[in-house]
Amino acid sequence: MATTDSPLNIKGSIKGLRFYNRKDCPHTIVGEKGGANIDLIRNNKAFEGLRKAENEFRGRSKCAKDIRRALGIWSHTVVNSFLQAKLAGLLMKVVKIDDILKKGKRAIYLSKYKEILNQINYYSYKPLNEILFCNYSVETSEDRMSVKVTLKGLNPKMHVKAPKMASHFQLCLSIGTVTDYEVASDSNIYIGPIGANANRGSQYISEWIPIDGEIMDEVSLKVSLPDYFTIKDNHTVIRAFGIVFGKMMRTVEELGRETGSIVLLETV
Repeated sequence: MATTDSPLNIKGSIKGLRFYNRKDCPHTIVGEKGGANIDLIRNNKAFEGLRKAENEFRGRSKCAKDIRRALGIWSHTVVNSFLQAKLAGLLMKVVKIDDILKKGKRAIYLSKYKEILNQINYYSYKPLNEILFCNYSVETSEDRMSVKVTLKGLNPKMHVKAPKMASHFQLCLSIGTVTDYEVASDSNIYIGPIGANANRGSQYISEWIPIDGEIMDEVSLKVSLPDYFTIKDNHTVIRAFGIVFGKMMRTVEELGRETGSIVLLETV
């Protein structure tokens, strides 16, 4: 593999060489084409281990996507760009706990090992405690259906470290469920949550708060899963709290990535 700073913006391949870009590299990367063809990978016994690994990767990717969705739409601009890939890698630890003899079809019992989700960072810019300095409390209902975050004595001028461009901020809270994945008995397909078992989620986003605003005696955010939904043993409940920033134009417009932050609250 090599890199090039050539002014030619080449993408694709030329006579056995392929050119591509990555977000974490400012250069164009050049590599040789090669490797086994698709038919060989799908049918040759020598690649059976690879086929099993790929199938489990598909299952882990599905579960990682569910976790990502459970964080809420508001989190899209503040989470790590590679979060879904990091989660898929992290879930390998959960997969390995299942019977090795089932390799290629091992289940993802996240509900039994949910604490593993605390092993990675979810934010893209800075940890929440380096942006929001006001203490907050977290209350969870006994049935795990709702979560409430309360901040007392929030002083935006003192407790919020905002980027230079920002004039306002929003506090955000989300809750969502993630269902364990198992392979169907008659196939290699990881079955996703459907019907009554389908994942549910909700989010709360505060109104835009001026960064130079007055002290707020108490700020409370609460979100709940739908009343008709029932949390089961194979569900993991994800809760996330964070902050996003905006700039006053004609109206307040949210700033992009590298401004706000998010923290994963304890999974239940």
